[in-house]
Amino acid sequence: MPDCPYCEQSFADESDIREHLYEDHEYDDLGRIDTKRVDQYVDEHDLEESDDDATRAQQDTDETVHMTSATDRHSDERWELHDVQALSTREITDTLAEHGIDTTEASFRDRAAEVDSAMALADQWEDDHDIDVSGYDRDFIWMAAEVLWSRWAPDLPYRERIYDLVQKGRELREQGNDAEACEQWLSAWEIIAAVTPDGITTIEAADDHLPNVLSLEAFLRSVDNDLATLAADDPTYHERRLEFCREVCTQFPDAPDELLLDFRHFIADSLIELGRLAESRSEFEALIRDYHEDPWAYKKLADSYWLDEADEPTVEELERAAKLYQQALDAEGPLEQPSTVSDRLDELERRLADVDASEGQEG
Repeated sequence: MPDCPYCEQSFADESDIREHLYEDHEYDDLGRIDTKRVDQYVDEHDLEESDDDATRAQQDTDETVHMTSATDRHSDERWELHDVQALSTREITDTLAEHGIDTTEASFRDRAAEVDSAMALADQWEDDHDIDVSGYDRDFIWMAAEVLWSRWAPDLPYRERIYDLVQKGRELREQGNDAEACEQWLSAWEIIAAVTPDGITTIEAADDHLPNVLSLEAFLRSVDNDLATLAADDPTYHERRLEFCREVCTQFPDAPDELLLDFRHFIADSLIELGRLAESRSEFEALIRDYHEDPWAYKKLADSYWLDEADEPTVEELERAAKLYQQALDAEGPLEQPSTVSDRLDELERRLADVDASEGQEG
């Protein structure tokens, strides 16, 4: 069942997709295989040639005049990635051979192990074989590298794969499959981490190194948000979120403070949800040391001593929480709804006063 690569509709047979391409898509937007489908549809139905068709025919004739050798025979035809994906592996390697590039699965994997990008591998081919290509043939070479990588070395991470996974995730999200979408994005993150050199420790530098298909910081925040949303229904995602946020902080230790602060909070929050209260408190204590102006670490740590704790808090824990609430109110950073913190502080002070009064009566 053929699929349309432009609008993702599926068709029962080849004749149906030819008709669809002819009627619903602009000819100039089609890849080389799909333009041939449309041409065949026109021939089969003996359709009259429009002015645009006549112009295209004249352009094709003019371009043909400039073809000079057998290896350049595709230089006047645009390649799209899905065109190359539609070819068999043998057809791809034969076309590469026409350009002077002989490759086998073994030699390809050897090259792929040394680089992190299909484009870089294609550049190696051109340099090593002294290839002089231009026009659409140059596109074919890097597209062939990417398609062969997906077939011959799918276990080796490469940068172009990030785009595929991000797009697949978006498609799944549009279909309402949030869990599978998140899985695709987590796979994309694994490749991002794998292909980012150790020397890159900032989001900005990583953005420059990665394919220009996403804003990395926005992507990371989106993945965290999705993990948190999924965890509301499936607690196992709290562990996934914890692992992801820790990896982000380790991968980019020199990221903007705002991002690191947020992700370290996410780590502590996940630990609370997982019932690992002592570890969560340690994380909040570390946040207070590193970001003493942040009121939220004080507030959340205070909550852990009497709101998140299952057992009845001790007097020492109530006193510790009260002190932390006061520090949250005194911190320089912004605190949304400070009245909530004030109310909790008042509640603790009343409880502590009751304890003092009770002890006084006993005395």
